[in-house]
Amino acid sequence: MSNRLTQGMTILNYGALCFNSVSIILGFIYLFFQNQTTLWILFGVLLLVNFLFNFVYLYLTGRYINENSSLRKKINILSYIYLLFSPIAVLLMNMGNMLTSVTYSNLLKNNKGSYIMVFIGFFGLLFLCLTISLIILKHRKDADIWIETKQNAKNGQIQTEKGKGLRIVFLMISLILLELGVLTSLSMVLGGTNSMLGFLGIGVAHFGLTWGIIFASMLVILLKNLKKTNRIIFYTAMFFGLTVTSFSLLPTLAIPSTINQAKYNFDEAFNPVFGGNWESAISPGVEEYFLKKPYHITQYFLGAKPKDCKIFVNVLYFNGSVSSFEVDKNILLYFDAYLPPNGGIGLPGENSILIRIHGGGWSFGDKGRTNMMQMNKYFAAQGYVVFDIQYGLFNRDKSNPFTPDYVRGDFSNEDLVRHIGNFTYFLSSHASDYGANLDSVFVSGSSAGGQLACATALGLDSGLYSDLFSPALTIRGLIPYYPANRMNDQTNVFQNPALLVEATSPPCLIFQGKQDGLVEPERSEDLLNSYISKGNTNCAILYMPFAGHANDFYFTSQYNQIFLYFMERFMYLFH
Repeated sequence: MSNRLTQGMTILNYGALCFNSVSIILGFIYLFFQNQTTLWILFGVLLLVNFLFNFVYLYLTGRYINENSSLRKKINILSYIYLLFSPIAVLLMNMGNMLTSVTYSNLLKNNKGSYIMVFIGFFGLLFLCLTISLIILKHRKDADIWIETKQNAKNGQIQTEKGKGLRIVFLMISLILLELGVLTSLSMVLGGTNSMLGFLGIGVAHFGLTWGIIFASMLVILLKNLKKTNRIIFYTAMFFGLTVTSFSLLPTLAIPSTINQAKYNFDEAFNPVFGGNWESAISPGVEEYFLKKPYHITQYFLGAKPKDCKIFVNVLYFNGSVSSFEVDKNILLYFDAYLPPNGGIGLPGENSILIRIHGGGWSFGDKGRTNMMQMNKYFAAQGYVVFDIQYGLFNRDKSNPFTPDYVRGDFSNEDLVRHIGNFTYFLSSHASDYGANLDSVFVSGSSAGGQLACATALGLDSGLYSDLFSPALTIRGLIPYYPANRMNDQTNVFQNPALLVEATSPPCLIFQGKQDGLVEPERSEDLLNSYISKGNTNCAILYMPFAGHANDFYFTSQYNQIFLYFMERFMYLFH
């Protein structure tokens, strides 16, 4: 038996033991102490190294463990369980975190399913690999545990007919999923040039780490079931799998440059307003409420606990039966209000208002579940009074569980803007009920909601549409996410709100995916250029490389974390 091989595998096993043990311990600590610290940033890096190490460890263990060893079958089964569970585990983490983000209540009893999904996914994966390492270390002194020669290692796969069918199944599963990786990779690179890839891009780039783990696990399964004696097939498969996995990790690898570019664009737009350094306008006491860093990986896997605030759900602001417009007769429009704790006293937002408008192509979606409630809670906890509102939707899609029928009608774009205008009048009469400051209002929305946010903020600020918007509101900022401006009509100011931009228009911060194939970056750039053409430099686009449409809806993704870091500072600076 080769002493070098034995020593090498022993080191690997101790490495697996240490990596997974430390990750498990830190994971438990994180569940109870989530304040952003350097520790959690380093923990995120450790997790990436841990997951990568586990894949290499399981591959080498399967390659070099002696087929005649009594442990081989047990280790082989556990390895396959780990590799097949890896995609499920990371998807459980993502799903659990998303469900937490779309729940009104923060109580454990109302979110136990979400937390259990994250718990099982994260700790289940680590405990599996830890168990494998412990079993091998327990038998590390067995004389027959490792293959004696490198040549035997090359032929270490079972050559009998037994298990051949299962190997074929594993090969098919791994190849099919890796081929899916080709599509996800194309969506991140070419999504902005193709509508089909653009649509696929909705669920790709901000889940880059998830795809990377899925494809890495499939690559290990593929290699474990190929004979290394056929070098051409083996190394071609390895190259293919590594390429797909690497492309999936591009959004993660681009995080440092994404942050640097976002900082540059933010500085260029807003430094001049604050004497050349906007950061000097934020005191250390205020900074305590903000994200300490633009991104840390730990939150991607284990999530971020939603902030506490007061929530009022389904408050009616418009009853179409009393409208003077016949088209409104059958609709009802509601909003949810998220109020700061302790009346907002001593908080950065000082009861400024944030109006959030959901997206969905003007015909789909709703407040609440489809508008990331965790964002509303986050800003309410900072002292903002957040209103998540409904508006009328085009009656052109079939009924679905995400869109209430009572908001549908044969509306025009102007009707949708008018509905939001009705909310501004309601708010001007009821602001005191919510402790809301009408002199400091921000409007934000995504996609179709981004277009309506632009039309609302710029239209109200212009003072030209007092028949639509209440003049009692003062707009302090506009925050559109990939706004779907000028999609149908370039001359109508409410469909192309960039036409409303003036030299005195409110500051604007835009989220835009570089590979958005549904709402192209040019639409955001058109809004920026409108600001610049009017001599108004208070507008910045924060580009998200490789991101497609709606790549912000996972609250703890790299894109949403980075934008949130700048958005909270933008709102404080201009509130």
